[in-house]
Amino acid sequence: MHYLKSSISLVLASLLLMTSAYADTDIEKLLSTKIQEVLGGNIDINSITQTPVNDLYEITFDNGKVVYMSKDGRYVFEGDLMDLVERKNLTENRRTEARAIGFKNADIDKLIEYAPDKIEHVLYVYTDIDCSYCRKFHNQMKTLNDNGIAVRYLAFPRAGLDSSAYIAAESAWCADDKKSALTMAKAGKNIPPVVCDDRVAAQYELGKSMGVSGTPAVYTASGKELGGFIPAQELIKYFKSNL
Repeated sequence: MHYLKSSISLVLASLLLMTSAYADTDIEKLLSTKIQEVLGGNIDINSITQTPVNDLYEITFDNGKVVYMSKDGRYVFEGDLMDLVERKNLTENRRTEARAIGFKNADIDKLIEYAPDKIEHVLYVYTDIDCSYCRKFHNQMKTLNDNGIAVRYLAFPRAGLDSSAYIAAESAWCADDKKSALTMAKAGKNIPPVVCDDRVAAQYELGKSMGVSGTPAVYTASGKELGGFIPAQELIKYFKSNL
């Protein structure tokens, strides 16, 4: 009799797990359909997961965007979900993970990298050629490189894609010697106009999806946002204390 009861319990448990899996799949399909209808189907969904809040689901996208939707697909909102007991910003944690994926998937050949022979740490920095604090950050490059820190620049012309800043960025990012061209441009020198693909536009849009509004915007390779202009010695200290 004990064996029979155990067998029945195992079967029931298996059925419950299967039902739950099918239910989760159905919810994911519903929410995916609803969000694609709202956004026009032009954005790739990365994940749909249930939050600690009952009947509230988190939807993340490949570009780093995070939104929340009710289980029935009726309500959606964008904002930060805070756990006041654990004192955690759950949304920022997800944004950090999404940014890390975005940086990892970025075509490094289309970024502008200043790196030491031996890279110990990597910073991803959205930059604008005309930004004074971006130029100040760039002037620290030797100190950063001497301390094993590589900087990978992504273009973010703050004035938009129809601005002179965009044209200047495109000329640097499309140059044969991108590093020299960018350094000259940041020094206020004219560089030859060059046009190539849409790399600057793509990096600008990626930055907007990550919430970038000002420059420089500095991130670690793990997606952690460090802030705007940061003195080199503070960055060196940060990496030393987070080994």
